[in-house]
Amino acid sequence: MNSPKAPASGGVPASPQASALSQQPREGAGRPTIRDRVGPLKPERRPVDWKSTATTTGISLLVHVVVLFVCSLIVLDHDNLREIVTVLVSTKENDQEPIVETTIQPDQIDENTSEITPQQSVTDFVSDIRAPVNLDVSDAEPQVVIDEANLPGLAGIKVGDQMAGRSSAAKSAMVKRFGGSDASERAVATGLKWLKSRQFPDGSWSFDHAAHPDNQGTWSQPGTLKEVRTGSTGLALLAFLGAGHTPDKGDYQQEIQRGFDALVKLGKLSPAGFDLRGTPESGHGHTAMYSHAIATLALCEVVAMTGDVRYRQQAESAVRFIVNAQDPKGGGWRYAPGDPGDTSVVGWEVMALKAASQARMRIPQGVFRKAGTFLDSVEYEKGAKYSYTAVPKTPPTPTLSAAGLLCRMYLGWDNRRPALKAGVAYLDAVKPMTNNMYYNYYATQVLHHWGGEEWDRWNDVMREQLVRTQLKDGPEAGSWDVADPHGSVGGRLFMTSLCVMTLEVYYRHLPLYQRDKVKVEF
Repeated sequence: MNSPKAPASGGVPASPQASALSQQPREGAGRPTIRDRVGPLKPERRPVDWKSTATTTGISLLVHVVVLFVCSLIVLDHDNLREIVTVLVSTKENDQEPIVETTIQPDQIDENTSEITPQQSVTDFVSDIRAPVNLDVSDAEPQVVIDEANLPGLAGIKVGDQMAGRSSAAKSAMVKRFGGSDASERAVATGLKWLKSRQFPDGSWSFDHAAHPDNQGTWSQPGTLKEVRTGSTGLALLAFLGAGHTPDKGDYQQEIQRGFDALVKLGKLSPAGFDLRGTPESGHGHTAMYSHAIATLALCEVVAMTGDVRYRQQAESAVRFIVNAQDPKGGGWRYAPGDPGDTSVVGWEVMALKAASQARMRIPQGVFRKAGTFLDSVEYEKGAKYSYTAVPKTPPTPTLSAAGLLCRMYLGWDNRRPALKAGVAYLDAVKPMTNNMYYNYYATQVLHHWGGEEWDRWNDVMREQLVRTQLKDGPEAGSWDVADPHGSVGGRLFMTSLCVMTLEVYYRHLPLYQRDKVKVEF
């Protein structure tokens, strides 16, 4: 799950934008008195009714405050105005339950965990209720629904609910509409069956799947990561969730419930949030933030799909850990909290944050803006391609370009942007690879969100390639042999999870750029 380093030179551009604060007049300064406003009191007038006057003054003050607020909106740009309106509407219509506060006690802190910020509660973390900048169609959840005339069988599904296609009612229509097949669905089913057989007695999964007590020496291609159970468990759970299975619905309820219970037990409370980086392994220090992001992504997805309060508290705290781990200067993420970022790790962190948004967890606005700053520092050709790191500035690759483009989509790039169109054309020309599933996983999502002829060409190759290469017989039936330059660390479990999630693409997330096929209902 790590990417190769290439020596080069370069730097991180630009500083964050400054925000202006309006100055407020000193309280009471120059305020007219009652006598100034009504003139001298005359003997024939009745005594002043102070209670009534106070009430009137209070109402007047409230009206003035509202007027001043409305006037302040006039100077806001369009995006900021849209942001405020969207937050007010979505907060009202979502009817979200109050966020559970979790304050970490000193005796619960792992002394080996780096303290990134002072102790704070989950409530403190989510106090900024502003939505991300550059809101895309996925942020308009309460209003946008699929048009029956354009997407038969899917009427009423909210486009903003990116995971709505996973429901049993929608899956078959989504498979048919976006290019899946009976064979691809059978491959998903047998892949999940294989993953079930590799679940350990404690409910977790291991990249070293051959260490399972049921193995009679016939299981092959185990990963070299033996102790990073948070990442392996999170990845396996994502494959089940992608097909619509949850702890309360589907064919694997017990396995998924045990998996999430194990995942939560593997986490550690820290001052920075719920730490899911897992047990560090000698020679594999680069896995920590990957594992945390993957495990957090799984927790956020199950909360978004089910509204399950059992995992919301841990999910919110794990998201807080991601926020605190962001490089404060460059805006990225890498192997340890605060490290200058790399595009491979950033991809997983952004996916986790987007899933958190789907679960109605409020992310501080600056997190997404700073992630965009990092992407600016590693882009080539105005954002059509992406490299690994900014310092040193490495050359772009198809894998990192796919990851960068997916992040750009999630952070709000419009499909009319020339750089995004050029990036999609680049991936379309590279085509699916037979020896790089990590690239295929990211690029499949980019092409699916994009749609059109580019998606059709990509899907025709990718779908058949995965169906054909899945093992049909023997003890590893339902899995895929490792075909990735960095797949040996994750082994067969890593490869199979990615392949299953790639074949779930038809319904795992609704495509972002289908605005011509939806109607907006307010």
